[in-house]
Amino acid sequence: LLAIEARVVIASVETYLKYAEAVGLTQSAAVPA
Repeated sequence: LLAIEARVVIASVETYLKYAEAVGLTQSAAVPA
């Protein structure tokens, strides 16, 4: 279960980073520090 959860978390983080990078170009203030 831990391995599966870890993969899900990693995938979620990667997706968020890609989204934050794309959105951050125009709304850098909306990206949480």
